Amino acid sequence: MNVWRVGKKLKKYIKILFLSFLISCFYEVKADFGDADFPIGTFQNSPKSYHDGWCRSMKNKCRIRFQGPAMWVEGQGGIESSQYIRYRYDNDGDPFKFLNSSVDHYSYLTYKSLNGEIREALFIFTNEKAHRDFAKALIRWKKQIALPVPNYRYPNSQGPQDTHGRDKGLNPYENPPIKDWSIKTTGKGMKGNINCNSPVWKNRKVCQ
Repeated sequence: MNVWRVGKKLKKYIKILFLSFLISCFYEVKADFGDADFPIGTFQNSPKSYHDGWCRSMKNKCRIRFQGPAMWVEGQGGIESSQYIRYRYDNDGDPFKFLNSSVDHYSYLTYKSLNGEIREALFIFTNEKAHRDFAKALIRWKKQIALPVPNYRYPNSQGPQDTHGRDKGLNPYENPPIKDWSIKTTGKGMKGNINCNSPVWKNRKVCQ
């Protein structure tokens, strides 16, 4: 009789364990969104973005990057957010005129250099959306808000004149952090760190 009672209790215990396992599995599935989830750690070293504009003078192409506390011009140099002092905007057209394509947007950034001097940099955009994305990214960078826009969905679409398609391998959220500010991802045949002039890469999908 005691053996029968022990066996009955054991079966009941096993049923409870099994039910608990099913419930935990159900809630685990419901807690994750599968393909909609960003990989763990995606927003480390955020905010991240890059912007193609002109540096100090018209037609002087440059790529400006934000990554964590750093803002820099590829291949040249930059600052940390602690060096930032103020931002000033100007334009030489009527930005409210419908379809006015002749407006140039001037973003002046004042900062303190490492030797203590107060300096000012100028970034120019002729494309309204490109300028707007740059201004938003600058605000996120100043506040250190780790949001994935604008460069999660449409990086490489912020050139000074027009768009250039999807990210083409340059999505900063899908690439390792850049540690060397001298690295350039612009230039003939370059798609991120990939040289599409190379016979190894030129026929691959990323270079098409």
